[in-house]
Amino acid sequence: MCPDLRISFTLLFLCLAALHIFAGTGFAGPVKKNIFQLNPVEERVPLRPVSLSVQATKRVPPSVKDVKAASGGRICSCQILNLGSSNYDHRLVVLLAEKTNDGSPSVFSVAKSRIQKEKKYLKQMFYDKVKVVAEMQETGSCISMFYRLRSADSHLQLYEILNADIADR
Repeated sequence: MCPDLRISFTLLFLCLAALHIFAGTGFAGPVKKNIFQLNPVEERVPLRPVSLSVQATKRVPPSVKDVKAASGGRICSCQILNLGSSNYDHRLVVLLAEKTNDGSPSVFSVAKSRIQKEKKYLKQMFYDKVKVVAEMQETGSCISMFYRLRSADSHLQLYEILNADIADR
């Protein structure tokens, strides 16, 4: 065998061995990672019927008198959605909108319209099906409302808490 050919194969072998020794634990193949996954820690939730408490789904927004009494606080509007596309199927996704309570009777409708805009964006950009499972409105912060709902059903996933104060500017 020719010495030049032997030296070339030896160098090639040493280079490949060095690459293999110093390589990381990963590989250079395609990665099956979902960058739009809502909750990467939890496993995929199996499809099942919604089991929210009756109190949470039948909640009525407070009257104008209650809103004026709690003026200066926050109000929260919430919708629980099932999102679906050809690749993904997300169940029980919570979309919340929070607005400063100024005492006017239209604060709940402003928060709800902010959620409607976000749902329209989700349907236009990411999902084919956006179905509302439940919706509710109440005074108080959205994070406390989410924790209350989460205690009723641990499979709820938080999508986002929207700021409805910037929607009316």
